[in-house]
Amino acid sequence: MAKTAVRFGARTSERVGRGPLRKLSRGDRVIGPAVELAEHGLEAWSLPNAVGAAPRFDVEEDAGSVELQVMLRSRAAADALAESVTGLEPTHPLFPHVVEVIELRLAH
Repeated sequence: MAKTAVRFGARTSERVGRGPLRKLSRGDRVIGPAVELAEHGLEAWSLPNAVGAAPRFDVEEDAGSVELQVMLRSRAAADALAESVTGLEPTHPLFPHVVEVIELRLAH
């Protein structure tokens, strides 16, 4: 474990979470692989569940975090947020699940 920590360095939540809007976009590391799986008829629900962590990432020094917090405070509907943040179309098979995850996070 110690070797792994040295190899990858300290991974703080700020380091891992920075750029949340980019990471949640259709072509990036969270939604991108989920899109590929869903479009091939495979289950992809655990990846979009990571979307639920994004609203909790609130770091003033991170422009993407600030922009996401502004979007969340706008009281926009979960489906509008899902579409604008992820780039998924409402007809995409993953879209209802992402909306559900966002709704759950907005309720807290």
